[in-house]
Parts: sequence; C-alpha cells; structure tokens
Amino acid sequence: MLETLTIRNLGPSPEMKLYFAQRLNLITGDNGLGKTFLLDLSWWSLTRTWADDKMIHPGFGVQDSSIEYSVQGKTGQNQQHTYSYSKEDESWSPAPKGKPPITGLILYARLDGGFSVKDPERNYWRDKDEVTQKPIPRPESFQFSKKDIWEGLKDNSDKFLCRGLVEDWETWRLKGNGAFEMLKEVLKHLSPGGRDLPITPGTSTRVPGHGLQDIPTLVMPYGEVPIHHASAGVRRIISLAYLIVWAWTEHKIEVGNRGSEPSKKIVLLWDEIEAHLHPQWQRTILPAVVQVLQRLLKEADGTDLQVIATTHAPLVLASMEPHWQEDTDSLFNLELSEDGKQVEVEEIIWAKFGDASGWLTSPAFDMGPGNSPEAETAMKAADDLMAGETEDLPGDLNDAESIHKALQNTLDGADPYWPMWLPFYRQQTKTTR
Repeated sequence: MLETLTIRNLGPSPEMKLYFAQRLNLITGDNGLGKTFLLDLSWWSLTRTWADDKMIHPGFGVQDSSIEYSVQGKTGQNQQHTYSYSKEDESWSPAPKGKPPITGLILYARLDGGFSVKDPERNYWRDKDEVTQKPIPRPESFQFSKKDIWEGLKDNSDKFLCRGLVEDWETWRLKGNGAFEMLKEVLKHLSPGGRDLPITPGTSTRVPGHGLQDIPTLVMPYGEVPIHHASAGVRRIISLAYLIVWAWTEHKIEVGNRGSEPSKKIVLLWDEIEAHLHPQWQRTILPAVVQVLQRLLKEADGTDLQVIATTHAPLVLASMEPHWQEDTDSLFNLELSEDGKQVEVEEIIWAKFGDASGWLTSPAFDMGPGNSPEAETAMKAADDLMAGETEDLPGDLNDAESIHKALQNTLDGADPYWPMWLPFYRQQTKTTR
C-alpha cells in the first residue's frame, strides 16, 4: 500500500505531500492541476515502472527535483525511498536495486482507455532456462493500450502476454473454467441498473470487417449488439471488468503453478471514474467496483484494498456517503494558491452534502449554485441590490427591473431563489409606482 508521496520541484508545485488513507483516496481539482500526474507518480512509487512507459521529467531549468514515497510491503513494514532526477542520464537515481516491495496486485485504469497491471507473481519472479540455467526475464509490468485490451498484448518477441478481451471472452465461455462466469458476475455488479438491468453477454457472431473471428455481443433491450458497437461508457466498463477478471484469473493460475498464496492486497489507481458515464452510472460505479475487489480479496482471505482515484463528478462523491469510513478514507482537493502561481493540495474533512447540488458547492468543487453562469450573475446582482451594495452592479443589471428580467430568463418558476427575491422586487416596484 502507498502511504505517503512527496514531490519537490516537479510538476505544478515546488513541494507537495500526500498522506494516503488505507482504503479509499479520492482526488478532486480543476483540469490541469495535476490529478493524473499524481496517479502516474503513485503507480511508479508502487511498481518502479512508468505507466504506458512514459517517464515524468522535470520542467526546463528546474533543479533538484525529487520523489519521495513510503510503501507498506508484504511484511507489513514501512519502506521509504527517495529518488532524484539526473539531467545527465535523463533518469531517476539511484537506480533501483533488487525487487520492489511486494505491495499486492496493482491495477491502473488510465484515462486514455489503457491499463497498467503489476502482478506480484508474474512480474517479480525470474525463472531459469532449463538448458543454460540463466534467468529468463519477465516483463516488469503489463502496459495495455486501449487497443491491446481488446486485441491482445504481446512482448518484444511477438509472443502473446494476453489474448485480449475479444478472444478471451469466447475462450473462457467455451472452456467453462469459471472465468466467464466471474466476468458475467462482475459485469452484472458494475451495471448502471445493477442486477435489475445487468450488462449481459449474448451469443458471439461474425461482424463485417473482423474476418473469421467470432465477436462477443451484449444483450440490449432492442437486441444483441456486437461489443465493438457498444457505447463509449459501456466499452470502458467492459474493459475494466475484463481487466479485473483477467488479472485475477492469471494471478491465481500462476499462484497454483508455484504453490504459493494469492495476493492479500489489491491497489486500484483509477483516473476520472466518471469518464463517458451517464449520471445514473456515476452514482453507482465506485461502490460497485470497491465491492467487487473486496469480494476477490475475501476469496483469498485478504483484507487490504486501497483505491486512489480522481473525479470531477459530484455524483461520485455523493455515491460514497453511505459507504465512507472516516478512519480509512480520505478526500483531497487540488487548487491554485492565492497568487495563482502554484498548486496546493488540501485534505478535506468529509461531510455529507446529500446530493450533487450540495457537493457542487462543497470544498471539493468550490462552485456556486448549480445554475448557468448567466443565472449566477443575475443572482449575485440581486443579492448586492438587496444588500444595498450597488456600486459594483454590472451596467446591464443596475436596477430591480433589469435584474428581474434576467432572473426570469435564467431561472425556472420553482427555483428556491424566488422566495428571497420576489418580496424585495414587489416592494421596489410598488415604491417606484
């Protein structure tokens, strides 16, 4: 598990430190403030590899950049590491020696549709060649592009490391080894309607443009649809469900081959939970994924699940209100400093805001009412006029009549602002008459 992460002279801040909670860590903040940047660094801290093989470099002219982190490995002991960037070697040093601490099965759902996976059984072991007895290197991690998830991942010698969603879907179904049943159960659990409206696999079929390959389908209310033709949101969740089942299934196969024990820890890094998802899905997906991963750990007699995820969605935060655990969960927000020159991270004290509108105005998003900018401007002008603060009123909203017309154009008749404004407006109208 990742416990702390400190960065100096790197990214959007001269120094930033996060103390991660044991179970759930949610990160909010405006675009461009470094949420994905923190996930990439978290992945590197846990695995000593770069997600999608894209190393993070300090900016031009930056001196003395460093990454410091602490992790809890298999033994339960805290291990601290510090790396500095060498401009001469264009790398982070000192070079890691030995195996990184075994922090469990680590999954990273990237925003580009790709995934990164680190398996303590398949990426740490070094087998020996039967003839030469020399170590046979294994990949340090599995780096899936969006295409690789569907079509398969190969190593440098063009051998398959993973057959991909399309082929495994059908192979698992035909083998009847339990993987397909697990996939169906995970899809059902992650569906926007849950068990009442599940994502259900249909029959496989030939699709023009895909040769002789059988393509899986999904059962929709209007018929079966090839998975390639599913919506972006459905494809993303299908990919996540497949990746979870593939990683866990392959991990257990390797565990069985070696006579070892399944991982008792899972770490999930997840960038923009809500990407492509309808609001109905946004308010169910995070609790559902947490429950799915906890079930896998329970199967392995494990107890430790850590999630580090980013979101822009008030509904995602609202969805966790019944499930939040103050002693194991944390909420962070990235925001610009008062001078607007650097990014600061703030750990927000968790509170229930009830619904998406409440969360919009919470410290996690710092927005005004959930209305249009024009409505917000009109209400601000109305507030100022009612308070007698008329010196800063906009030129086109400088009296009760103009403000009233603006409110009529931007608010519906049942908006809760009307009871505050109408008595004042009627009094003003009565006075001017």
